[in-house]
Amino acid sequence: MINKSKIFIIIVFVLFIVKLASGQDKDYVMHIVEDLSSENMHGRGYVKQGVKKAAKYLAKEMKEIGLLSFEKDYLQDFSYSVNTFPHNTYVAINGKELKSGYDYMPGPTSPKFKGDYKVIVFDSITYNDTVLFKKKVKEENPSKKFVVIDYTSIKDRDIRLFYINQMRENPINACGYIEKLPKNLMWSVRGFQNSYPSIKISEEAFPENIETISVNFKPKLINLFKTSNVIGYIPAKNEDAEYIVFTAHYDHLGRIGKEVYIPGAQDNASGTATVLDLARHYVKKDSKYNLVFMLFSGEEVGLYGSMHYVMNPYFELNKIKTVINLDMVGTGDDGITIVNGAAEDYKDLFNCIDSINAEKNYFEILKARGEAANSDHFPFHMLGVKAIFIYSMGGQTYYHNPKDKPETLTLTGYNSLFNLIIDFVENYE
Repeated sequence: MINKSKIFIIIVFVLFIVKLASGQDKDYVMHIVEDLSSENMHGRGYVKQGVKKAAKYLAKEMKEIGLLSFEKDYLQDFSYSVNTFPHNTYVAINGKELKSGYDYMPGPTSPKFKGDYKVIVFDSITYNDTVLFKKKVKEENPSKKFVVIDYTSIKDRDIRLFYINQMRENPINACGYIEKLPKNLMWSVRGFQNSYPSIKISEEAFPENIETISVNFKPKLINLFKTSNVIGYIPAKNEDAEYIVFTAHYDHLGRIGKEVYIPGAQDNASGTATVLDLARHYVKKDSKYNLVFMLFSGEEVGLYGSMHYVMNPYFELNKIKTVINLDMVGTGDDGITIVNGAAEDYKDLFNCIDSINAEKNYFEILKARGEAANSDHFPFHMLGVKAIFIYSMGGQTYYHNPKDKPETLTLTGYNSLFNLIIDFVENYE
């Protein structure tokens, strides 16, 4: 008779074998996500060299996995301009200080700016009548005041675009702008400074009777910030084999001074970890394709990493069979979306994925979306390389916000996504 301890050992062994056979490893993925999202990485941005720390970490991980490198250290160097916020910011409304990262966020193109100013604010009727807005705002001497744009009262898309252009071009010569927005503010980074500041303020922190604003910003524009793509590969036995490229961006938004950093767990530690997990799977197997694993920097500023790569490729782009870009894949509770799935010339590719999904029942919802320049697939796509971008849906995540932490990721669809990708690579002709 087998005793209980032997039964337990057998069960553990069987589970281990099943895990190896399935390939994907949620524990590994979450470990990578937690490391990349930690405060030590400073939001993988530009203050305290966060993105450079992340690049070194990922290059080391690729080496440990056993990937080969095109360069001696897996790093493809390049540079671009970026506006950074190394110092704490200060904003007060009617004399009451607001909390950075939660009550407000500095506009990403804001210059160095300090002072106390009166505020121009209108009612919802005025904001939804752009002719009336232009008439009224000119009467208020905006060159010496901050102008409030209340996006919470504007639903029409064209009207919202009007105000976005107002803030971008500043035809009224406003001293500065305040964007009143829903809670869970979203931050971003840009590669330039405007001559006037802007401030995003949560509607929860926005007083009913706003009269004055006090501001102190000390950003630093870095004209040539040096960063790197991190790239490794697994060669096929056949030297003439085509390439399958797995991509994700590892950079994020970084810090606002010492007080605030944006962890970027969903965006895009999740995609970065998934690319590494795929590398761990394939490094143990023979493949009919050359498999390349590209982790890009500079995506948040404007797809700079992927654009740099396609202009400086390690092999001919026409040898790429397809690019699979993974960005924000840490949930999956409500399925996945495939950008370019509904694009012209992608019908065969999406039909292959769709048929695999239908047969294996990976996702109840598999959504095809058209062209969009919203992630690192796009520079490849524009040069005629078939490239898709997959993101997961559902769950409670926080886009470009300090709350984008590992504990918000469910990884509900992770196993399904991993196996769907493996099956697609195997079956796509």
